[in-house]
Amino acid sequence: MKEIVTFTLSGKQYGVEVSRLHGIEKYADMLEAPDLPECMRGAVTIRNELIPVFDIKRRLALPTADVTPETKYLVLRTRQGKLAIVVDDVLKIVKAEGNEIQNFPALLQTDDTSYAEFIIKSGGTLILTMNPEKFLEEAEWKEIQKALKELETGGSND
Repeated sequence: MKEIVTFTLSGKQYGVEVSRLHGIEKYADMLEAPDLPECMRGAVTIRNELIPVFDIKRRLALPTADVTPETKYLVLRTRQGKLAIVVDDVLKIVKAEGNEIQNFPALLQTDDTSYAEFIIKSGGTLILTMNPEKFLEEAEWKEIQKALKELETGGSND
């Protein structure tokens, strides 16, 4: 059995396993960091911790949307640290097992879709479930850590 937290991005449903979720937070303004990789939107302070914000919509080639009261941060766990994504709305937790879970088609698996873990069928809806471990390369994580350290120290390199 898999438990998936579902959310929307530009009107489409996606999911991530609950075990990879650190928390769901209200949207707050992000800090800009000039040296972040292109795939990053900035960083956000949540409970006195600076967390990088990954631009999931850019990765999925989805249009941006205005911030609404439903806009949230999903704070995800990865081996390298916490990573936030901005979602348009958090829907619900779906439990799936057996034939409700399908592997992501190998034919569609590329470097650009490595984040795609599996697809669940909930009601009549197919939900792509993503693996946040695959959002960033190791080199990108190193750039992020360096940029966050600069933000935390006020930008001084000395």
